[in-house]
Amino acid sequence: MEYGTLNQRHPECTPELFARYDALYRGGQTFRGRVREFLEQNPLEASDVYAMRLKTAGYRSYVGPICDFFGAELFGAPFSIRSGTDGETEAPDAFYASFREDVDTTGTDLAGFLKARFLTALVKRSAWWVAELPDDGEKPPANRLEWETRNLGRARILPVEPDDVLDWEVDEAGVRQWAITHTKKVRRDNPREKRVLTTETWKLYDTTDVETFEITYDAKRRRLQEHDVIPSQGRRPHGFLRVPLVEMRLPEGLWLLDRASDAQIEHFRLSAALSWAIRRTCYPLGVFNSEDGTAPKTGPGLVTTIGKDEKFDWVSPPSDSFEVLQKEIDQQRTEIYRVCQQMAAAMNTSAAALDRSGDSKAADMAATEVCLVAYADVVKGAAEDTFELVSDARGDVRLKFSVEGMSQFNLDNRTGEVHNCKVAHDLRIDSPTLNAELEYKVAELLLPDVSQQTKDKIREELLEASKKPKPAPVVAPPPGSPPQTSPAQPGADQKTQPTAA
Repeated sequence: MEYGTLNQRHPECTPELFARYDALYRGGQTFRGRVREFLEQNPLEASDVYAMRLKTAGYRSYVGPICDFFGAELFGAPFSIRSGTDGETEAPDAFYASFREDVDTTGTDLAGFLKARFLTALVKRSAWWVAELPDDGEKPPANRLEWETRNLGRARILPVEPDDVLDWEVDEAGVRQWAITHTKKVRRDNPREKRVLTTETWKLYDTTDVETFEITYDAKRRRLQEHDVIPSQGRRPHGFLRVPLVEMRLPEGLWLLDRASDAQIEHFRLSAALSWAIRRTCYPLGVFNSEDGTAPKTGPGLVTTIGKDEKFDWVSPPSDSFEVLQKEIDQQRTEIYRVCQQMAAAMNTSAAALDRSGDSKAADMAATEVCLVAYADVVKGAAEDTFELVSDARGDVRLKFSVEGMSQFNLDNRTGEVHNCKVAHDLRIDSPTLNAELEYKVAELLLPDVSQQTKDKIREELLEASKKPKPAPVVAPPPGSPPQTSPAQPGADQKTQPTAA
């Protein structure tokens, strides 16, 4: 396939914008490498002065910590993954619990994987990952036992940067029909040679197969042209029932960097202007007034005298302009946080967002919680899509997954949640399932870091216990009733009353 055809980009794939927002998020050397995009040269400004301004300008990222805060709060809330068939809860095989603990076969658990992808989505609106099944190069398995023995169902998911998902297409129902991903590496396989060879790889996924295109060249001697033919490395079935790419896409109103970038850039420019003005002018200048225009000899450690009619003053520039700059800088910093809080206004206030206890809905956190609820819906939807994709490939087509939880974000409010569960349990509602769910909720709150296998075992034990008959509760006698005495035991000594003769 021609290079120009392979390298076409979807209108929503905008690498330059992604790189710009990524620099605002990361700061440090990433921002320093693109500082010219954010600090422009003034009209008639000398090049050496502009170069000095670029060198001395410092950047404070506020959007970065805000994104990290949302990620920490969102994934600090417990969540569970449940499965069922035809509406009935069904425990899946052990693979899915192990898959949650290690989604990429390198030890990354599901929560850590999704958190990293969520932060990418806050910066670039979308986060992508691809699912893969093992390919041992042998013939297809003859039966299920051989399939399991060769571990051909051990799926894994790998992140794909939004910049590298070049193009895709969906049908009228929104189902993805195909997608093209791209990677570029500069390897040095031989330590006795220079790192000059560039390898570019494109993968074309459709609903059944994946075809790989690859070319290796010396980037210093050659640039790929529009009509260069990229050779195909082969086409093979990918093993999934649909295109094995999952997208976590945020609504436009929750794309944090897009909302806050202008305020962050303006804050940087004003801060740089104030810093430059301080460096250039905020050093008092000594002025000596004398009759003959000569100045006394002074220096560190020296003492001088002046005449009766002579005068020595320190002169500094007026500070009014600095105060204006500082006020505007503070205003832009406030604007960054205001924009992030006001994202809640763009979301529909669903019952899940409004039906919160008064304790967990403090005034200064209400807008943040609305955003977190909306973010949780997006993350849980992408997680469910991933489990459905993998389970269908493993032949568990009837098995449906549901991600639940991720709904309490009030800064480690476990004590309050446990108390609420206890109050609900003490109401003695005649529903074994409800009481089992309350007990499981308490277990999740008290043991947030245990493995998924342990959580599944706790849940099974609670459900089994809920099916056993409960002893009848002891009912207290009504107030004012005579005390009840236990019947006399056989053989006990009893006092007899004397009888009249």
